[in-house]
Amino acid sequence: MYLLLGHSCVSVSLRFLGDTGIEMTDECGNCGAEITEGGIFKGSNKRLANNKVAITNLVTGHEYTTLCEKCGSSQFEAALLSVRRERDDARHYLKENITDFPMMTISQVPPTADCRIISMVTGNVTVGTGLFSELSQQVSDLFGATNTASGMALKVNSGEATARSIVVNKAMALGANCIIGVDIDYGTTTNNAATVNMQGTAVVISNLDDVFSERVLERFRLFEEKRERMEQLDRLSRGDIEPA
Repeated sequence: MYLLLGHSCVSVSLRFLGDTGIEMTDECGNCGAEITEGGIFKGSNKRLANNKVAITNLVTGHEYTTLCEKCGSSQFEAALLSVRRERDDARHYLKENITDFPMMTISQVPPTADCRIISMVTGNVTVGTGLFSELSQQVSDLFGATNTASGMALKVNSGEATARSIVVNKAMALGANCIIGVDIDYGTTTNNAATVNMQGTAVVISNLDDVFSERVLERFRLFEEKRERMEQLDRLSRGDIEPA
């Protein structure tokens, strides 16, 4: 059973086994095999690295103090696969729910908001349209409808979503929890490609409760939990466990 499944929030800030005061034995805690460097007449069975043992314990719920490479490596790889799967699920969630990050077109927040400005963030995207995309859009326009499933509208909407992802990721990297003064410009190039340019100001609003509705806040809290979880899992997937 892998404890990371189900999106449990487990801290990755652990002490390495060698710093816990637990005596590491010369026998594998799983198979009981001797830990040895080997010799002329004896094959080696080395000790699995401490950070790999720690990750295996974290994911599986075991409390191994020592694992050998022969049996521990496969356990570690299985644990790592579990970590990467959950990380990818969290990343997919963030991509699909990027609109849950608060963004406002107003340039000034309400007077009750405790707001700290960080920096401007921008996202510029160019989307090719193609002949058939233009023709399908023209046919839709003849009937007075906008076809958002194909043609230019689809390309522009896709470009807008990409630009939004860019500015949100830049804002989060700066430690912001909101973007204000959002402005979107649309254009075309000489070869009929669509351009989407989005910009805004990344800010930190310490009292979001006084600015946004409970529904917006609830969705943003879940978004933040997923983002923090993804970053945690990404560190684990690189074998990065910092000493406490």
